[in-house]
Amino acid sequence: MEKEFKSKFLTRSLTGLAIILPLIILIYLENLYFFYTATTVITLLAMFEWRENSKDKSFTLDIISILIFLSLLLAFSSKFLYFYTLSISMLWIFFSLCLVSNNLNKLTKVSFNNTFLRSFLPLGFLASSIFLVNHDNFLAISNFYLFLIIVFNSAISDSFAYLVGSAFGKTPLFKNISPNKTVEGFIGGVIGALVFGLILSLLLNLNSIIIPLLIIGSFFSFAGDYFFSFLKRQSGVKDTGSILPGHGGILDRIDSHLPSMPILVILISYFT
Repeated sequence: MEKEFKSKFLTRSLTGLAIILPLIILIYLENLYFFYTATTVITLLAMFEWRENSKDKSFTLDIISILIFLSLLLAFSSKFLYFYTLSISMLWIFFSLCLVSNNLNKLTKVSFNNTFLRSFLPLGFLASSIFLVNHDNFLAISNFYLFLIIVFNSAISDSFAYLVGSAFGKTPLFKNISPNKTVEGFIGGVIGALVFGLILSLLLNLNSIIIPLLIIGSFFSFAGDYFFSFLKRQSGVKDTGSILPGHGGILDRIDSHLPSMPILVILISYFT
């Protein structure tokens, strides 16, 4: 069991490193066009992967959704991005409330076959990312680095949750959705976000409000993880894909970023 854990953790770590290094280079360059290209490619891959897990294999809806998104973006620019990000945040909050109150019966239409969610959720990540890098923030750091902080926070929360849950996890958190995820793992993930926030606050002299923001981001990272666990359980799918060794598919990797990015972007815009 210990050998299997070490092997899986090593694979996950190497894959994570292969993802993180290009991301760091991308952020370091601070080039908007490179950033737009990278986030768009990730979004399109996520939509493609969702389609592959759906009964509807048609590209028609995806193309229509993308064209509508681009048209509204060109017509209304930042206002459209803000309201799209706000709308997607409200959807994630609704799911989180259903999760913590154990009212999953309200999510009967939530599945990989839901063609609206297939476009709406990945494009929400794209909209919030573009909105973030084009607006000032109250932390007085580059928006590109703030994007990196939000992404790292979800990754750190996920890693701490995996390590703590694997080592000490005994109490299932939401057994009917994902029996392998535990209360201990959840606490570990929150502690990871707390430590990350403290380090940023002390070393970079950032406003201490970054700490509760990252803890909130950690919570919604878990919500995203559980959301896709719920989808996979509904559809009998283990992983959304196999492109990333140790992680599964693109959606398996960015599931925690899909809710944490728009929600933190909205909170940051509120304080700015």
